[in-house]
Amino acid sequence: DRHNRDEYTLATKLHAGFIKTFEDRDKVFNEQLSKTGVTYFDYYLLHDVGVDHYEVYKKLDCFNWLADKKKKGLVKHIGFSFHDNADLLDKVLTEHPEMEFVQLQINYLDWESEAIQSRKCYEVATKHNKPVIVMEPVKGGKLAKLPHDAEKILSEAGNGSPASYAVRFAASHDGIAMVL
Repeated sequence: DRHNRDEYTLATKLHAGFIKTFEDRDKVFNEQLSKTGVTYFDYYLLHDVGVDHYEVYKKLDCFNWLADKKKKGLVKHIGFSFHDNADLLDKVLTEHPEMEFVQLQINYLDWESEAIQSRKCYEVATKHNKPVIVMEPVKGGKLAKLPHDAEKILSEAGNGSPASYAVRFAASHDGIAMVL
């Protein structure tokens, strides 16, 4: 009540670890609405979509459930955060084109990593024309405080702090909607 609802953006998520039944989805969602004191969320994510959680979300029909929340005006934008390989991301986006965005870990350290697959996942999201919300642009602070030699190179370039280079790298790609 203290703030006009159209003056801020609110995002939250559903975590597969907190749901075991169809009823749990609404229980969590309604608790989130109650605790935040709002009537809708601007962004709602299925959290941590990876091979295991994807099975939970499919079993409990969470993608259709979330699309229904949007139709009812309880959510403005629907998507998911992703933590797995590019092939699985392609499968999820192919099976669920109703998802409006994907949140990916993108930073220059993980860009070519086979474990994180930042570039590959970004390319899949782009192929599906999905805006990307970037998480971990500074890799938990690791790219804000670099080894001395690396920091010296960036300092001599004179274009900002190590953290600013990391954020600019993440934001520099087409289709990036937001950098967290």
